[in-house]
Amino acid sequence: MRPYKFYLDGSDHMRKHALTLTCTACVFGAFGIFCRWIQGMSAFEENGLYITGNLWGIILIIMYIAAFGSLLGFCIFFKKRETLASPPEFGLATAGNTRIALPIAALFALIMAGGSAALLITAGQEQLAKLLRVLALLGIFLACGFMGMAGSNGKSSPRGSALEAGLCLASALPVACCCFWLVVSYRQDAATSVVWSYAPEIIALASSLLAFYYLAGHAYGRPRPFAAIFFCEFGAFSCFVTLPDSRLMALQVMFFALAVMQLYFGLLLTANLRPAAEIDKRFPGALEAEGLAPESVPEEPEQPEEDLEDMGGDNTGEENFVEVTDKFLDHEEDKGSGHDA
Repeated sequence: MRPYKFYLDGSDHMRKHALTLTCTACVFGAFGIFCRWIQGMSAFEENGLYITGNLWGIILIIMYIAAFGSLLGFCIFFKKRETLASPPEFGLATAGNTRIALPIAALFALIMAGGSAALLITAGQEQLAKLLRVLALLGIFLACGFMGMAGSNGKSSPRGSALEAGLCLASALPVACCCFWLVVSYRQDAATSVVWSYAPEIIALASSLLAFYYLAGHAYGRPRPFAAIFFCEFGAFSCFVTLPDSRLMALQVMFFALAVMQLYFGLLLTANLRPAAEIDKRFPGALEAEGLAPESVPEEPEQPEEDLEDMGGDNTGEENFVEVTDKFLDHEEDKGSGHDA
């Protein structure tokens, strides 16, 4: 039996947890889309200024706080209450049924690549055409990197192996794309004074960047599974919220693909969580890498015994030590008293 087949088989208990968490993120995302859509129609004046105190803006803020707290609560529950941990290797941590998971991953990658190709074609009429073309190329690289990460499904990647090197390269591509996308978004809205017109997009890109950053950390041997799960789910929710905004259709497709990519990894990471004791047994040292190992109490160093004072001569045996008798001590004291007198 292959050492990772257990994770391919999965656990019904954790699959339910994974589906519950992912469905929670999707439900928050659906309500977020509705609130953002209504806000876009009722909260802005004809000149583009925001109407202060608009009800839907307040509701959307509450939605962000509720989603953040709920998703964070799930992760704390998994880590503290259930005492779960993740396999240290990325392929094992994101293992799933290859007949289902890989075609779904390929579909998401094609959606991202298609949106990027459309952006490459239609970006010529925009003000930041050059930046958008670069973003389109990075979007294609993101799709390739995502597919490379998903292709490690269930595969062991020992340290120093070719698969680990490929995973490190693949996981760095989405991070680079999100970083540049964040810069492009800032450049597009640098002159905009209405925060509500661009804040959801900035939050979505920043959360997605952190999600892929922690996923890359897992590939690089620095797993932070609960941070990765949280930001994948919250990043997907944030991307869904931005979909009613006015932008190029190609960018809309890319935002949607970015959201479902994060849901994909968040679902698989959660489904492959196992009890920490079991992870420690199967992968010695894995809990130390994740920072979940119990703190060990350092042993107090043994105090060395005091050495006997050397009374002279070489210390090869007891016969070389001179025993001083009470009579000799009394005699010395008398001599000392007489001399003082």
